[in-house]
Amino acid sequence: MPNIAYVLREEIQRLARKEVKAAIVSIKKDNATLKRTAADHKRRLAQLEKDNKYLLEQAKKLQEYAGTPPNVEVEKARITAKMIKSVRDRLGLSQAKLAKILGVATNTVLLWEQKDGRLIFRNPDVKASIVSLRSMTKAEVEKLVG
Repeated sequence: MPNIAYVLREEIQRLARKEVKAAIVSIKKDNATLKRTAADHKRRLAQLEKDNKYLLEQAKKLQEYAGTPPNVEVEKARITAKMIKSVRDRLGLSQAKLAKILGVATNTVLLWEQKDGRLIFRNPDVKASIVSLRSMTKAEVEKLVG
């Protein structure tokens, strides 16, 4: 006759393995899903990096073809309070309308017009917008504001 302690121990071990296996099944499924997702993200990242590299090459070729890059004009532009005031007067814009076009606060335009010397902009897009406003006509600006 078998030892009762031995039989009970074997039965407890069998039930414990069964419970652990049932608990681990969902974890294994989640782990497999995460691995697939990570692999998919790696593939997508590699493709995006490849596309980005291609686009950078194309942009470089385009700049070489066009001559000087457009950022050079913006970087060389010397914007002063007097220039902002004259552009605003030539285009018939109020400080509020100019601020709306540039995407800044009205008080910012007021401060720009009161400063002495060259203006330094935190946002390079604002400087580029001011440079482009210099070459616009009154009709183009009215269409832009409208």
